[in-house]
Amino acid sequence: MPDRTAAVRATVVTAVVLAALVVGQAAVGAAVTSGSQPVRAVESVPGDPAADAWTDAPERTVSLSEQQMAVPFGGGSVEELTVQTVRNDTHTAFRLSWADPTRDANIDRPRNFSDAAAIMLRSGDKPPITMGAAGKPVDIWYWRASWQAAEAGDSGSMYAYPHPDNETKPGRAAGNPLSNAEYDRYAQNYYATGYGSLTHAPAQNVRANGERTEDGWSVAFVREHSTDGEYDPDFASADNVYLAFAVWNGSADEVNGEKSLTLRFTQLDTENWELSDASTGSSGDDDGGDSASAESDTSGEEGSWLTESVSNWVVGLVATMLLTWSFVYWRARE
Repeated sequence: MPDRTAAVRATVVTAVVLAALVVGQAAVGAAVTSGSQPVRAVESVPGDPAADAWTDAPERTVSLSEQQMAVPFGGGSVEELTVQTVRNDTHTAFRLSWADPTRDANIDRPRNFSDAAAIMLRSGDKPPITMGAAGKPVDIWYWRASWQAAEAGDSGSMYAYPHPDNETKPGRAAGNPLSNAEYDRYAQNYYATGYGSLTHAPAQNVRANGERTEDGWSVAFVREHSTDGEYDPDFASADNVYLAFAVWNGSADEVNGEKSLTLRFTQLDTENWELSDASTGSSGDDDGGDSASAESDTSGEEGSWLTESVSNWVVGLVATMLLTWSFVYWRARE
């Protein structure tokens, strides 16, 4: 067969194979995150991530991506996260589970960073994925492994010698909540209206507890349905609560904006108590103006599954295309 004809045939076959791979990946992603998962009703909402109440709670797997929306860019070392939710008449709890081969809770040296996890929430209308915006504040629950390790005495200390605290620990001297010597809830509650606006919420009403598993972490966040917090989502009266998730891997030097995060919102329907993909449903509360801004901020990320997928398996995809083209081309020439 002439070289030109063989090349055309090889190109066509390679294009078909490429399309099949892309469609297949989309189908797998849709199978993992499509549909809805019911929230399990329990008698007592557990704060322990190893409690039996989580055993039968439905799971929702969400994809995580590198943070590329604001400086400092980075992260992306954790590819996916499993979310479970349980509730009773007064409390709601979320358990986040992810693979992480290293336990990073000791921050006794410079460049030592802690493993951590966070949930971003807003009730009512959907906020921008970029930590909210002016007029669309979000609530953020944050857990850090080093806070929990501090109580066990294994988080390390950079202050082995006598020193004046107001000079060597300025954050603690200034009352910075991130610089506490110990924590009793292992979680912090924050508000934000966009990147760079994170503030410590006056009401610290979230509890968290993490546990090492065989392959990583499980962290349970618990809060009462209704609180006095100005921007706290109300699980008792709001029909929809929008959730986004983030994970930090300390051994991968992930800290601050360098993290693995969801680029799609998960929607919690508190009327029917179900979790679903917010991009495929209607909140019923979105209107013009700010809503349009929120959608424009997130539409690129929510529609970029192909870009994110290619970034994760580009080497294998390119290799498959080259091998396919070469194989078909040489067979066609025979």
